[in-house]
Amino acid sequence: MEVETASTIRAPSEPEPIYVKSMELRSLVDVQEVADELRNGNIMILDISTLMNQDQEELKRAIDQIRGISQAIGGNIGRLTESKVIATPRFVNIQFRKA
Repeated sequence: MEVETASTIRAPSEPEPIYVKSMELRSLVDVQEVADELRNGNIMILDISTLMNQDQEELKRAIDQIRGISQAIGGNIGRLTESKVIATPRFVNIQFRKA
């Protein structure tokens, strides 16, 4: 018989936690992991430096796919730095600075 401890019991109306996760985007294969995390409601900080230095076309395809996934689930995507991108799920908006 398994017993639940107080730390594992969650109120029925309590939402699942949202995590901010970081990962290195090394190839198009990594896009699926990003998509899964976004669908699970997590925020992704992506290091794109490897693809920036190796294959600009693959980087563009990967970012386009992530943008499409983000938009399809009601999320967003934006650049944080030269080599960092943030992708958000539904209910998390990015407020872009006006130029």
